[in-house]
Amino acid sequence: MRGALLIAAAVLLGAGLLANGFRDDHSILSDSGSTTAPKKSTTTAPTASTAVQAHDPAQVKVLVLNGSGKAGVAKAGADVLKAANYTTLEPSNAKGGTVATSVVYFVPGYDADAATVTAKLGLPASAAQPLPTPPPAAVADPKDAYIVVLVGSDAPIAGGAGASTTSSTSPTTAATATTAPAN
Repeated sequence: MRGALLIAAAVLLGAGLLANGFRDDHSILSDSGSTTAPKKSTTTAPTASTAVQAHDPAQVKVLVLNGSGKAGVAKAGADVLKAANYTTLEPSNAKGGTVATSVVYFVPGYDADAATVTAKLGLPASAAQPLPTPPPAAVADPKDAYIVVLVGSDAPIAGGAGASTTSSTSPTTAATATTAPAN
């Protein structure tokens, strides 16, 4: 199941990057005019690299906050990300109590990384959202994190709805997800 999630995340990232690359091509043509057509090919490669915006996980600081109301969920989430080589800050509890829906907030330039983190935690792609200014009350202080994961009661690692989908697909994965919060 983990391999399938990684493949799905890679396909989604690739499709998004490809779409961004095409959008960037059009803006270069309209800005440069037809006289710089040879430069368009040269410019496209760096633009595509810029559009990627995926960073080495070791350079991405992630803060995991538990808003599920269940003990150990933030640590379990941080452990999943740490195993994927992300730099995790000290996991903590969300401010203000239980949160029903998980959100993966990201600062500008880290949207591709947020999509990967979202997939690794078994959350829907729609969970990735830009971090608003000021941060939501549940987050309070994002510290110096590039990505803040607010784990709600819907998260698979919290035993939420996503966990039942995982268990019907792969009982072994569900057992692993259930065991992780106990650690």
